[in-house]
Amino acid sequence: MKLFKKLAAAVLVAALALMMVGCGGSKTGLAQQVKNMISDIVAVAGDQATNSKDLDALAAKLLTEINNTIAASEEGKWPDPNELLNDEKFLKKVGIDPAKDAYVVSLESVPSYLSNTMNQIKPIELASQLLNGDFKIGAPRIGSKFEFGLAIGTLDGESWALMLMK
Repeated sequence: MKLFKKLAAAVLVAALALMMVGCGGSKTGLAQQVKNMISDIVAVAGDQATNSKDLDALAAKLLTEINNTIAASEEGKWPDPNELLNDEKFLKKVGIDPAKDAYVVSLESVPSYLSNTMNQIKPIELASQLLNGDFKIGAPRIGSKFEFGLAIGTLDGESWALMLMK
């Protein structure tokens, strides 16, 4: 609960900062904005999150393999992500050995907004959702300093973000 309160405070601070900046355009892509926001939110809480290119690549492989599994599944019947992330055979396809590796995994839909205002807060919203990882591979212990990787891609034609933390 303490972490949630710290994260909520960080999100509010970030939202206020964006409001003060105004409607200026940004040339940074959504993935990089989300990575920056994750590091900022964690830093406000007094902790440290470092982006890892290796974990970015692993997150991208995992997202692609989930999409491949969806494409191979029966029409309209998505596989349960909990089942996939607990399936040793599935995880080994992407190079994850659940007996040795440990990750917290977050999978969130990327919202599609019409207004510029909502698109400006999208990285804040997405980062805060991703930091509350739902799935666990192995027995991860996320401390005050951790690494993370992020991939944004499509699942069944819709935009999704997948983050790994270790």
